[in-house]
Order: sequence, then C-alpha cells, then structure tokens
Amino acid sequence: MTDTLKQTKKVWVISDGVPGHFNQSKGVLFALQHLFELDVCWIDLKLNQGFLRRPLSWLLNSTLPDLNKLHYFYRGDVLPQQSPDIIVGAGGNTAYAVIWISKVLHAKSIFCGSLRHLNAKLFDAILVLEPDLAKPFISLDVSPMAIDQQVLAQQAEQWRDEHAVLTKPVWTMLIGGNGAGAIYQDSDWKILAEQMNQLAHQFDIRWLISTSRRTGGQAENILKQHLNDDIIIDAVWWSEAPRQVLHAFLGLSDRVYCGADSMSMMMETISAMRALVVYYPFEFNPDQRFGGVLQRIERTELATVQPISDLSNMDQDSENVLKPLKYEPSEKLAQLLKDRLFS
Repeated sequence: MTDTLKQTKKVWVISDGVPGHFNQSKGVLFALQHLFELDVCWIDLKLNQGFLRRPLSWLLNSTLPDLNKLHYFYRGDVLPQQSPDIIVGAGGNTAYAVIWISKVLHAKSIFCGSLRHLNAKLFDAILVLEPDLAKPFISLDVSPMAIDQQVLAQQAEQWRDEHAVLTKPVWTMLIGGNGAGAIYQDSDWKILAEQMNQLAHQFDIRWLISTSRRTGGQAENILKQHLNDDIIIDAVWWSEAPRQVLHAFLGLSDRVYCGADSMSMMMETISAMRALVVYYPFEFNPDQRFGGVLQRIERTELATVQPISDLSNMDQDSENVLKPLKYEPSEKLAQLLKDRLFS
C-alpha cells in the first residue's frame, strides 16, 4: 500500500459480542487501515429473539423500513448521530442490522458470515472462505484477522526478555475443548500429551502451551499428569491463571498445533504465516461448512489435518507438506476491498 495521505472514513462496527465475530471485524478494520484513516465506532446490537430472523429476511429483501423500527428487532446501543461511510459486521445475527442501517444511511457494507436468507445483492462485500463465488462475495484463503508481523516480533522479543533463553526450536500447542463437532474424552487428552512427548523427542523441540476457556481443569490435569516437564518452556493453564499469550507464542514458533474445534485459532495461525497442524479427537463430526473449511485449508496446503493419535507420525520431511502463507493476508484483503468498493 502507498504511504500517501489517506482519506478519513467513519466506520461503524455492528457487534453481537461473540469473540470470534469480534476478531473478524477487527481483521476487517486492520485491512481497511491500509487504505484509510479510520474513525471507528463499535455498536453492540443483539437480536431480540431468534424467531425474528425469517421475518427480517422477508422484510429487508422486499423493502427498506425506517430505522426508528430497528429497536423492535434489536436491543443495544443507540446509533450515533453522524452517519458512517462504511458499516462492518460479522456473524449471521448482525447481517440484518448491517444491511438495514447501511442502506438507509447510504454506507458501504462489509460483512463476514452467513446471510440467513438475505439477498446477497443487498451487500457491497461479503467475505467468505468458499472459493470462486461471484460478486458481491470476496473469496479469501483465511478469515480477516488483526495479525501484524511486526507486533508478533515485538511480543516474541518481550517474552524473551522475561523468560529463559531459548536453546532449541519451539513449537506452540493451542488447546481448545468441546465444540464445532469435536467431543474430547479423557483418553484424547492423554493421547495428546503422549504425542507431544514423542514429537519433542523426535524433532528435538520444546513446547509453548496454551489451553483455553473451553478446556477445563480436568483436561488440564490429565495433560499435566502425562506431559514430560522438561519439554515445556512455557504453559498457560487457563483454568488456573489465564494469560493472553497468543501473539507472543506465534512470534516465537516455527510450527503451531491447533485443535480443530477452534476456527479462530486456526485462522490467526495461518494469518501469522506459520506452519499449521490441525488435530481432532476420536469423536469429531463437524457440520458441512466447518468441514469444508478444513478440507480447503488442507487442499491448499495451508495446514495438515490429522487425528490426535497420528501427530507423531509426521517425519522429518514434513516441512515440505507444511506451507505457510507467503503473503500478508491483511494487505491482500485491503487490495480486494479497494478494487471492489473504493476504486
């Protein structure tokens, strides 16, 4: 992107409070910052009832109601007085508000998520992971994420200042929990720990580990019971002492392992241009959309997807299989948005 003086754009972000959707909206803002100076206003709006989706789709597909009626369908923040240039939203329940407000106020709309029976032509840009879709869809390799290589390097350097000197390569293990079709049993956690021990010995590496809110104390105890202490450089056990370490760990690591239950962690790792291994438990039944994303990132060699029990079967030639992104995804998204909406 050029360093010329940027225009200022007023952006409203319609948020439903879901962390994954919040991160995608931040990723869109991160891309837009390559193009404009942004004056951002976050607006929390939650759909009053789930049964309102169908009537809202019918209503907005056929007409454009007055914004004074928005409160019949949504609860949350009052809309600011100054109209926006761009409206951003992520998550199916925000789609109605994004399109309703953007059409009434004549703002550009950028949306990430399912349309929930809304006509796609109502939107200016719909960001999706499905390939080769026609306008207004923009097909991406990775969901929008606010990942910056300089920030990763700074966070990694700060970690080095606060911890022991690294004498061996480090890999990161990101651990989630039940969700997205994954159901973890105690045996899965035991196998994961044993596989990590084998990988550390096989590749002569050490681990950075972070569990999450969904992991739980019981799973963490099983992992700690079966992991060899000498292979762990740093560990965040979320149920005991949560720390936000993802960017530091990504910056430090040559390779990242991530549970298939967390699309957000997968997308952040790919956006960080790191080699990614996605693992799944014995009981794993993702829905069609989620499964399709996993198949696509493996087909495009952005990740390899394996059962927990097979992680240590990767041989020394595995680096030829793990091919991280070779471009900054936020810069590519900025160019796509510029060509589609602002040229």
